[in-house]
Amino acid sequence: MRNKRQHRTLPRLLAATLALCLVMGVIHVGSVRASSVSKDIVDPYQVYTYELMSKHMDQLAAAYPALIEVKSIGKTTFGREIMALKLGKGDATVLIDGSQHAREWMGTNLIMYMIDRYTYAYEHNMKYNHYIVQQLLNNCSIWFVPMVNPDGVTLQQKGLDAFPADFHSYLVQMNEGSTNFKRWKANAEGIDINRQYPAMWSSIRNASKYPMFKNYKGSEPAEAAEARSMIQFSNEIDPEIAFSYHTSGEILYWNFYTASENLSRDKKMADAITYMTGYSQVKPEKDPSGGGFTDWFIAQFGRPGFTAELGTYQEETELPLWTFKQIWEQNQEIGLYMVEEGYKLWRERYPVETAKENIQLLDTAKLFNRPNESFPVGAKINSGKVTADAHMGEWYRIQTWLGPKWVNLKSTPYLKGHSEKVTERVVLKAETSLYHYPNQEGKGKIAELNPQSVEAIERWNDWILIKTWFGTSWIKEEK
Repeated sequence: MRNKRQHRTLPRLLAATLALCLVMGVIHVGSVRASSVSKDIVDPYQVYTYELMSKHMDQLAAAYPALIEVKSIGKTTFGREIMALKLGKGDATVLIDGSQHAREWMGTNLIMYMIDRYTYAYEHNMKYNHYIVQQLLNNCSIWFVPMVNPDGVTLQQKGLDAFPADFHSYLVQMNEGSTNFKRWKANAEGIDINRQYPAMWSSIRNASKYPMFKNYKGSEPAEAAEARSMIQFSNEIDPEIAFSYHTSGEILYWNFYTASENLSRDKKMADAITYMTGYSQVKPEKDPSGGGFTDWFIAQFGRPGFTAELGTYQEETELPLWTFKQIWEQNQEIGLYMVEEGYKLWRERYPVETAKENIQLLDTAKLFNRPNESFPVGAKINSGKVTADAHMGEWYRIQTWLGPKWVNLKSTPYLKGHSEKVTERVVLKAETSLYHYPNQEGKGKIAELNPQSVEAIERWNDWILIKTWFGTSWIKEEK
């Protein structure tokens, strides 16, 4: 009897052990799917409030400190921070946003789960289907703005109680007398954020004439803090691609007066997105109504911009939570596809070569986020020995306390290679020129020394750093 019981129990024990190992992360499969275990931070099957999103963004940053950065890119009229999260280590960037419209907060759920899944795959060095996540995110980072319109989302989800009492009557007025805000689309000032961007703004069609729950474009472009923040942030991070999530209708916008030389490039990407999601493409119009974020991005940067409408069409309200399963299945690879394509575009603009090269900075040097003078960090690195892992012309990428940053050696004195410390006496047999830095013969002489014995402290090739009565100077070694 004991042996029979053991035979029956063993398969159950093995199954239980396997299940426990999978839950604990001991056994990993070759790719990540929606069922893989995370650090139990993001649950997309819930109403994602501003407070919950902010909490989870901070928890994700704490769980993956080497991979995630969180920052505020602006503040709404009612004091809510417009939060952005950077995922990845690459210099190239793409931008994905959600919830520009209040009732369309399903985009926030999708973005938060996308962050959760991609970080899990990166940490465990796993493929996400055919995408090698570590490789992609080491090359190109994703900046997410999960909730562009936190005031509007909060009003749509929580109603009047989330706002000052003296503003209630105005909110009800903008909502055409109703205290039910489920159809609310604008920000809390009654301005439609996605009609605020300076892209053919004056010719926007079907716009409301005054602040209300939807379609009021404002009195001027970028009037709303939310739109100004997105414009400033986009200019700051210089993304290769912008992708904006809205609801509903399962359609894809990809063209806004797109330049003829970019049509083939952008249509190819749109076709790939349609293949992944099944979303039908909106046929380019001869005279489209503008003001949208990706309209502005395409016009401003000349780069691909996409707006996806998630979920089957809903009449003037939010998508139900049960629709998330299909939304995730359709969109789970979109972020990684953006990264893959974004890095290709970045390499076209910045033909960076990988290299391991020792460099010695001889003076302070400005730091840049990209090998481009237009993207300064606003910080400097002191003189010293560094190692570059990539370069483009006179631009070199080095490790700093701020992470990998770029220096322009064209405007900074430096040595190729590192000098060596020495302790020796050098006898000068003739008058010897002194220089601030090596390789300055004939143009950077600061003084001359008579024949004498001097103390050498560093050597680089045939240059020697010596001590003098007024400090240290470099001399050319006598042959």
